[in-house]
Amino acid sequence: MPDDRTGFPAGKLHAAIPDDPQTRKRIDALHRELASDRPAAANINEHVTELQKHPSLRDAVTAWFDDPQTQAFINGLAATGL
Repeated sequence: MPDDRTGFPAGKLHAAIPDDPQTRKRIDALHRELASDRPAAANINEHVTELQKHPSLRDAVTAWFDDPQTQAFINGLAATGL
């Protein structure tokens, strides 16, 4: 299910890497960060950078991250110092 604030496609990303538990943990960590009460832009960026290194996820992660809704959310975090 996508994260309501950013449309994060966790299910789609998990489906792309069914046999990679380490990367699945990274997807879950990013999803938790996005859903937390005080998400940190630096943590989100770190997770995104790592997930983009995975060839099966690169396009989907980049499309999500570059989406204007996601960027507005990230910029809002940065503006508030989170």
